[in-house]
Amino acid sequence: MSLTVLVVEDDETLRSLIVEAVSLLGFRVLDCASADDALTTLVDCSSVALVITDVCMPGSMDGIGLAKMIWIRWPSLPVIITSGNRTMPEDLLPDHAMFLRKPWTLDVLHSAITVYLPE
Repeated sequence: MSLTVLVVEDDETLRSLIVEAVSLLGFRVLDCASADDALTTLVDCSSVALVITDVCMPGSMDGIGLAKMIWIRWPSLPVIITSGNRTMPEDLLPDHAMFLRKPWTLDVLHSAITVYLPE
């Protein structure tokens, strides 16, 4: 079974770009437009090995809320959090989490992914 990356981003254009970039690394990709949908996907798909989430999203929780739920329910699942209008001190994140400030390059995204899912 191939490893799956879950991309959670409400901006459809950026979500498509991230999905394509992750696919180029050879991973299966699932995508959601909200944290609420992402939680449902995580419950239904046991092959998710990494979550990449934006912070600002519609729904009952944002990307930070999603990350906190993941850390409670799936404590070893790595999460990459990204935002263009928020920052997050690295010392507030678990060892298996990372913050990427937008705009990032595809090289930066690929490097971040390979920290958790080596090629």
